[in-house]
Amino acid sequence: MSWVKIRMAREADAKTIESMIFEWSKWQRERIHTILGVLEDRNHLLLVAESDEQLVGVLHMFFYLDIMHGALNCHINFLLVREDFRGKGIGKNLLNEAVKQAKRRNVMEMHVDTVFEDAVKFYQKYGFKDDGVWLELALDK
Repeated sequence: MSWVKIRMAREADAKTIESMIFEWSKWQRERIHTILGVLEDRNHLLLVAESDEQLVGVLHMFFYLDIMHGALNCHINFLLVREDFRGKGIGKNLLNEAVKQAKRRNVMEMHVDTVFEDAVKFYQKYGFKDDGVWLELALDK
């Protein structure tokens, strides 16, 4: 594998990002319009990892004003690295760029949630601390 470049996602990446999500997710609904909407929204950040002109990783993060902290916070919605590229530092590189972008915006706290034990270990190794429980109520039934 050659070097990996971390960059902002572009409109031309939308279909590939959707395909990566389909490879990982059980939810197979169309996402192109959502991805394109995220690309246009300043409150969202969509980063990709590129190796040999193919996308091998993606990170989606959104920013929000937190009235409890009286500051801007952000949440990593997902970080996904293609299975055959895992363990090569790509996730860490994506996360490094996300942190850099958050600091540029003067974010006070960065949050992430996951149900995957390997991901928990990855984030803890990076410095994230367990700070509670994430609960979910599905409204699209």
